Amino acid sequence: MKIVVISMMNRLLSGAVIKYLRERGELMPIRLTDCNKENEPYITCKSHNADILLMEVMRVPPFTLEERLRTAKQIRIELPECKLVLLCDENADPDMAEAVKEAKKQGFIDSFFYSSVSGEYLSAMLDAL
Repeated sequence: MKIVVISMMNRLLSGAVIKYLRERGELMPIRLTDCNKENEPYITCKSHNADILLMEVMRVPPFTLEERLRTAKQIRIELPECKLVLLCDENADPDMAEAVKEAKKQGFIDSFFYSSVSGEYLSAMLDAL
């Protein structure tokens, strides 16, 4: 079973993502207890030996792209097998969506999703990583 650490500010969205991941049965979602600490995603991934880190990107610290990419870099060093995935709202912030896409092109992350995708699609794609 793949362990997916979820770092999202939006509790409603993270709850929906967790529901879909649990329904698949192959994925074990772990929600961060304190999403407002910049280092928390790294600490949780390390302690659970996570297979995937799913992080929401926003313009609010500690959810900024810059902070998320710092976390991704740290995870790449300490847990090189952990897949790094970003989630952003392409409708509310098209510039952020473009920057996230560029991060994928540059190889800083393994994948990205827009928040408009269905829960079924998101969970299937995470399972395929």
